[in-house]
Amino acid sequence: MAFEVELWIIMVFSIVTAVLVSMFALSKKKRYPWSMFALFILLIGFFAGVTLFAPDLFGLSPDGRIIPIDALSGPLLAWILGLVLLAKANHDVRLEKQNEKTLALNEISRAYLTSTSIADAAKSALDRLVRVFEAESGVFFLMDTTSRKVSLIAASGETPKALLAQIQKYTAEFDNFCLALASWLSGDRLPVRRLMQESMDLLKKEGYSTVLGAPVISGQTVLGMVLICSRKKLPVTEEDREHLNLVAFQLGLWMSQMMNIEKMKRLAETQKALLDVSLLFQLELDVEKISHSIISKLIELIPARDVMVYLYDDRKKTLRAADAIGKDAEAIMAEGTFPLSEAGLAGHILMSGKPEIIPDTLADGRGKQIEGTARESTAMLALPLISKGKPLGIIEIHRDLPATFTEEELKIGALFAQQASIALENAQLLQMMENEKDRSKLYLDLLSHDIANLNTPLYSYFDLLLNSDLPDETKDLLRKAHAQVEAMSALVSRVRKLSKGDLEDMEEVKTVMVRDVIKDAIRSLKGAFPNKEIEVNLEIPENEPFPARTGEMLDEIFLNILHNSVKFSKGKKVRIDVTIERMEIKGRWFCAVRIADYGCGVPDEMKEEIFSGRKAVAASFARGFGIGLNMCRKLVEKYGGSIWVEDRVRGDHTKGACFVVTLPTMPPKQKT
Repeated sequence: MAFEVELWIIMVFSIVTAVLVSMFALSKKKRYPWSMFALFILLIGFFAGVTLFAPDLFGLSPDGRIIPIDALSGPLLAWILGLVLLAKANHDVRLEKQNEKTLALNEISRAYLTSTSIADAAKSALDRLVRVFEAESGVFFLMDTTSRKVSLIAASGETPKALLAQIQKYTAEFDNFCLALASWLSGDRLPVRRLMQESMDLLKKEGYSTVLGAPVISGQTVLGMVLICSRKKLPVTEEDREHLNLVAFQLGLWMSQMMNIEKMKRLAETQKALLDVSLLFQLELDVEKISHSIISKLIELIPARDVMVYLYDDRKKTLRAADAIGKDAEAIMAEGTFPLSEAGLAGHILMSGKPEIIPDTLADGRGKQIEGTARESTAMLALPLISKGKPLGIIEIHRDLPATFTEEELKIGALFAQQASIALENAQLLQMMENEKDRSKLYLDLLSHDIANLNTPLYSYFDLLLNSDLPDETKDLLRKAHAQVEAMSALVSRVRKLSKGDLEDMEEVKTVMVRDVIKDAIRSLKGAFPNKEIEVNLEIPENEPFPARTGEMLDEIFLNILHNSVKFSKGKKVRIDVTIERMEIKGRWFCAVRIADYGCGVPDEMKEEIFSGRKAVAASFARGFGIGLNMCRKLVEKYGGSIWVEDRVRGDHTKGACFVVTLPTMPPKQKT
């Protein structure tokens, strides 16, 4: 009886096992060797059934109690062999799956090395993962911290519509999404479990029963997430999850490298763009055109919705919309000019002088909205235009929320603003100079015209007086006055010529005798100061006329220096020492004229400044009669010479000044 129970157990167990293994074999793509295992086990059940119901086939005793040992040896050995083969096959399948997953990782790594596109590499990784996990679909999405959006970067198989809706929802809840992933990475998995549970609930509505997810990270930065979905229940183990996490980790490392490469490329492109902008700004000298160049070039470097430039008038304390591009360009230009006190955030940032990122313009409480502009919340990058500590204006760059600006874009904008500030300052200075030049030309035209009109009757009066019966002494004075009026008219005429053209076209260069020119200048000097006792000590080598090729303005150069010597000498008596000598400089011969006075002198720090032409310096040290020391230097250099000032007594400027003028001349004659 016990023997029959054993046979019944063996038969039932074998049949049930064979049925289960057969069902498992039918569910596998590779049915061999699972079908063979079912056959072996069924064979064991067959032997047990035959022994139970037809014992004569195995030579049993009539009472059924005694059975030869070799009668069951075949079924038992087959059963044991089947179990061994089943275990080995199961182990082989696990190894095969492990090898497939390892191969998948290797293929993904090779894809990274050969791909230059994040999307292509992600697609290759997803396709392989879906095959390895025997899933139906997979998605890989990125989180952009700049635009604050979650975007689908790659998909494999069928893309779940509910998951896309979930991603769009994450776009609006970006911060919470990042917080959940960051919490998962730090060990607190509750937020991400809720997140994954919500995703799974949505996916189940579409018939998905298995969802695997792994964050794509680089360091402490969450870059995105990989999701593998299947409508059928997948036997997912912890080992499978580790494989998926490893793939996601490799994706994160590769993406981080690719992003760094892209960052370096953008930096190189930015540097090239800044160089191009710098060259463009150097060539452009119009304020309005520079303003337009600023916004057109800047929007290429930093894509945005609106870019605008406001120029600041320090004298009036106002801001003016110079140019704008984008959605609200027309409304921005309609703002016109408004006081700095009503400029809102722009005014605060301009006065601070520091570039800044404003995450939300309406939420920032430092400044009110500019009157007449739409109350719209945007992210703003504000770039003050500052040159030498002086505010020139401000650049505003706007993006629609939830987008914002990065620190990298802040640095790029700050570098751009520096270039733009220099260009704007140069253009404004040029415009100011042009305005001053126009005013000076107007004044000079009026002055020269009026002087010519005033001098005309003077000539007639002098002629009448000189032809009348006046004492000879009086007539001598009249002749001197007549000569001064003529000199004044000639000077005005020459200065007018200087104002109209370049020095190269100003006058005809000819050979003159420096000795004679300096003597004429001394005579004119004494006639110009009849109330001064002027003593001029002239030292000139005998029989040395000192020829030089100059223009007709040479006498004005000497006369200007002589006038300054008289002007800055105290008292009625004035002493001036004039020497002329020949000197050799680097193999060339020059005529050197030294005009030394006994006045207040020129301090060392001003010796070069007095030739600069700046108004403040000219008012203090170079305010003479005629063309001025700045023009004197330009003329002397045009003649091929040079001019400078030194102390009459070396090391003590209070003892008077000595002006030195050198002009090219002939070498000395060889003595025979």
